[in-house]
Amino acid sequence: MLSIRSIERRYYALTFLFWFSTALPMAVFILLAQARGASLAQIGLLSAIYSVTVVLLEVPTGGLADLLGRGRVAAVAEVVTLAGWTLFLFSFSFPALALAFALNGVGRALASGSLDAWFVDSLLAADPDIDLHLRLSRGGAVTLAALGLGAVIGGALVRVFSFLPPDGTAVFTPLTGPALIALPLRVLLLIAIFVLVREPSHGPSVRPSAETPQATSLVAIVRTATQLTARRPILLRLLAVTVPLGLALSSIETLWQPRFAALLGVSPSLSILLGVMLAASFLLAAAGNLLAPWLSRKWGDRPGTVCAAFHALRGALLVGLALQTSAPPSAILFWLVYMSQGVALSTHRLLLNEQIPSTHRSSMLSIESLVSYLGGFAGSAGLGLIADRFSIPAAWGIAGGVLLVSWGLYRQIDAARKEQREQAVRVPDETHTAADAGGSHG
Repeated sequence: MLSIRSIERRYYALTFLFWFSTALPMAVFILLAQARGASLAQIGLLSAIYSVTVVLLEVPTGGLADLLGRGRVAAVAEVVTLAGWTLFLFSFSFPALALAFALNGVGRALASGSLDAWFVDSLLAADPDIDLHLRLSRGGAVTLAALGLGAVIGGALVRVFSFLPPDGTAVFTPLTGPALIALPLRVLLLIAIFVLVREPSHGPSVRPSAETPQATSLVAIVRTATQLTARRPILLRLLAVTVPLGLALSSIETLWQPRFAALLGVSPSLSILLGVMLAASFLLAAAGNLLAPWLSRKWGDRPGTVCAAFHALRGALLVGLALQTSAPPSAILFWLVYMSQGVALSTHRLLLNEQIPSTHRSSMLSIESLVSYLGGFAGSAGLGLIADRFSIPAAWGIAGGVLLVSWGLYRQIDAARKEQREQAVRVPDETHTAADAGGSHG
């Protein structure tokens, strides 16, 4: 069995490589699609195609990871993602772009939850009493640091490739430079998955129970995961709040580049400015991840309250961002949105993993991701259309309002969590008492 330190090192290395290579093209990704003729409405539709693909495949592929192994499914995900990115580089029409986005959606559905589930299960197999919140927060910080570094370097790479033909006139242009560097890194990640991922040997703590029976087929895994969701009130609340989370995140990711490009103006240094902006947002989100465990302890082990407060704060900040008309205050609010998101999502992830049995972790994380992409679909298609017909601030104002309305879904989680723990303590005590009584009759 791998040691805890070895598990962490392997997971953080894989996580860094995954998100660093993902981030390289991110600072200019939407600008590249625009350079190839896509309007804001079409970009929203492309993001919606991506989201729908993920939604259709999310739960079945999560069950596949539980059934076949997280490492194998993560490797297949990388192969499909490589195909999607390669096609995107050669796409100049909407149908070709749509197919590229669909392939990336398939890759994301396969990847979603597989490495995360491997990480959590491996830690619990090594130490059932391990502090998951601390490790998940570190993982979130590594993810966001990789995204930040990738965004800065990706923005700078556009200048490095400035000798290539102008964008929109050739396959390989300055805006495609970051993607060209990302592709070999994805190949390296594929090799690393084969070398580093070792499936844990499940101990007694993760054996099937009456609530989570052993599933022997993909269909059975999906059915059991769905039934489990219906039986756990906290899980239902967490999934419900995931819809507005996905909607808001999608509206930011889809629209921030054209918005800040308009505020900053076209210049040779635009790609670098956008890369720095994105990197700063990820670094602040990483700080939020690291701050989350301390806040939860400071507030008396009430992670639901932490989630509620920062969910509402993010909504207010997004509304404030929608009201800005100049770059400096917009950038500050944009960064604060990401910092509050880091605190909320790190704590949300802890609550979610507490409610999931190990035997169905990939399936359940996939269900949560599916719900997030349903919200993302609404954000991409609906808010993308609003941005195209009205304005980007109008779309962001709606997204912020949705977050402000939905914060109350977190309110009862701490009380339900406390009751759940008390029940777990009571049941063994009652069983022990009954056993003693039975023995006394002998």
